[in-house]
Amino acid sequence: MCMLQVSDELTPLTKHLASHPYGTLDRRVTFDKKDSAIAVFDTKQHTSRISQHFGQFGRNDGEFYRPAGVTVSNLGEIYVADTGNKRIQVFDNNGVFLRSFTTRINGYTQSCPTGIAVVGNMFLVTDPVNNAVNMFDFRGKFTGQFGEDSIFERPASIAVDRTYGVVAISDQLGVRVFSAKGERRGGDIMIAGHVGPMANEVACNGRGEILVSCWYDHCVKVYDLNSGFKTRIGGRGEWLGRLERPRGVGVDKQGKIVVSDAGNRRVQLFDPRDRLGFCRLVAAPADGLREPYGVQALPDGRFVVVDNALSKVFSVSKSRCEP
Repeated sequence: MCMLQVSDELTPLTKHLASHPYGTLDRRVTFDKKDSAIAVFDTKQHTSRISQHFGQFGRNDGEFYRPAGVTVSNLGEIYVADTGNKRIQVFDNNGVFLRSFTTRINGYTQSCPTGIAVVGNMFLVTDPVNNAVNMFDFRGKFTGQFGEDSIFERPASIAVDRTYGVVAISDQLGVRVFSAKGERRGGDIMIAGHVGPMANEVACNGRGEILVSCWYDHCVKVYDLNSGFKTRIGGRGEWLGRLERPRGVGVDKQGKIVVSDAGNRRVQLFDPRDRLGFCRLVAAPADGLREPYGVQALPDGRFVVVDNALSKVFSVSKSRCEP
C-alpha cells in the first residue's frame, strides 16, 4: 500500500474544497443541546443528517459522563468507556443499552477508564489514574492486568492488530507494542522529546502499521512495525484535510482513516491511497459535535464517535468518497 506524504502547502484542488473551513456544505440538521444523546447520522457526499439518537447525560443506564474511548466487538456490540462514571457500557449496534460494569476493581478507590479494545475473548481497558491496563471478560469480570511487567505512564489509548497479533498502547511517553499475550515486543514508538499532559491516540490498520494521532503536532503519523516512521497525514489548520489537536483515530475495513479532529470540532475521513489523502468530511459542528474523541468503525460501515465535552456518542454512516 502506498502511503501519502501530505505537503504543508495546499494544492489548488484542496484550496477549492477549502473555500470555507468546513467546505461548501448544505446542512439539513437540527440539534437539541438538551438532548445529550447518542445520535445516528446518514451521510451523502458532504452533508449529514441525524436519523436516530439515544441516551442522555447522567449516571443511569444508557447515560454518560465525559465518555472517552470506544470499541466494537466481533458481534457488533459497542463498548463505551464511560470515564466520569467509572464504568464500561455496552450497546447493540442500534444503540439499545445491554449492560454495564464497573472499572473500580482490584482495590482501586478511583478509576478512569479511557481506552478500550477487544483482544480474543477478552477486552482491555486503560486506566491512567492507576497506571494500569486491566483485562475483563465479556461479562465484565476482571481477570488480571495486561503487560504486568511493564510500567506505564498514564496509559490512555489502545489498539489491536488481529492480523499481526499486536497490541499497541499509548501513554505520555509514546507507544508500546505487545503481543496479544501481553509480552513486550521490540520497536516501541517513543516520541522523542515529548512529555505532554495527554497521551496520543493509536489505531492499527491490519497491515503491520500503527497510526498515532498526534494532538500536539496536529497530524496522524504512520509507523511500520518493522521499519519505523513511514509518513504523516494532515498538518495544522482549519481547512478540509487539515487538523487541529486531533484525538481519536480509526480504520475502516477498506483501509480509510477516520480522525476525530477535536480542535476543529469535526470528523474527517482520509484515503491514504489517494494523492490528496483527504477523502471527505464525515461530520461537523453543524451536526452537533463539540469535542469528538474516540472513534471506531462498525462492521456495517458506520463510525461510532464519542464526544467527550457533550457526554454523547454519535453513530455516523458514511457514503463513498467523491471521485
